[in-house]
Amino acid sequence: MIAGVDGCHSGWVVAMAEGWPCCKSPDFLVCRDFQAILGATAGCQAIVVDMPTGLPAGNEHRKCDEDGRAKLGPAGATRLFYAPPRSTLAAHTPKEFQSLHRAVTGKGAGLPVWGIVPKLREVDDVMTPALQDRVYEFHPALAWQHLAGAPLASKHKLNGLQQRIALLRECVPALDEITRARAGLRRKDASLNDLLDALVGLCVAQAIADGPDYERRIPMAEPESD
Repeated sequence: MIAGVDGCHSGWVVAMAEGWPCCKSPDFLVCRDFQAILGATAGCQAIVVDMPTGLPAGNEHRKCDEDGRAKLGPAGATRLFYAPPRSTLAAHTPKEFQSLHRAVTGKGAGLPVWGIVPKLREVDDVMTPALQDRVYEFHPALAWQHLAGAPLASKHKLNGLQQRIALLRECVPALDEITRARAGLRRKDASLNDLLDALVGLCVAQAIADGPDYERRIPMAEPESD
């Protein structure tokens, strides 16, 4: 089993399948916190999550963020945010977060970064060296680009959603029924964007499950350790 995980309104949306391409429609669930994800995916060989699983301590960006932005081209700056320094997780307000960020890096963070801080804390609280053998960070924009062979339109626009659904259609049985019904999830739980990003994570999880020396790792050299 493999799993793709993306943050959503009610916590996290998880897509689980026996492999990629999927032989049958994936299973979906919403977990309220990251600890619950670990329990729900205990039988999965590889789990990929759209959230940093390691954070910088100083003012230098992670190499994976820099390389990922470069691979995304002109859209990289808006589709892949730099992971904030670990010390910023202590912030309780946007103002405090920006103050801590400036103290470490000399500049403020992009406005969307504060929005993921609560989920960053969840992941950081439970990640351990042992978990790194089956829980990995992935970035949906890079996964989509890999599948398409070129950058896609914004997922917040209709043509961008249509491109993503078309890419998944050959690999996910009954995809149209899944997307129309939100896989049985309430609209307030997870958006279509969340569901599609969790699904595309399955192709990354399969690449990881196939072996440790996969070519899609960023950076391809041994990454920094947290």
